[in-house]
Amino acid sequence: MRLNQAGVLLALGVAGCGPFIPVTKLTEVPPETMRDALNVRIVSAGSTSPKVTAYLGQVQGNSCKNMATDPPPTTNDALLRMRIEAARLGANVVMDAACNTSGTDTWGTNCWASVSCKGVAVKTAE
Repeated sequence: MRLNQAGVLLALGVAGCGPFIPVTKLTEVPPETMRDALNVRIVSAGSTSPKVTAYLGQVQGNSCKNMATDPPPTTNDALLRMRIEAARLGANVVMDAACNTSGTDTWGTNCWASVSCKGVAVKTAE
């Protein structure tokens, strides 16, 4: 019984090491997807919307400083990760993009600090 409890505690401890929010590992993104992502245009919330031919869904990108040795999160990093998600859906534009910065909210994200960007992936006639 005591061995089972130790195993459960170890598993919970290891599971708690990563962020609780989805963070795309850039090293695992295929080169073609990265190329497509870099061609996805970002349209900020409140800007003039392009002519949309298809709505593909909401996308999100997160940049997280999970460990003390991780670099600080940046808006550009979160935007890149959001563009990758949009490219995976076949989008060429992310509309209504907005980003939020969080401080030491380790309970909700397990990040020392984080930047989260959200938007709507769309196909346009461009």
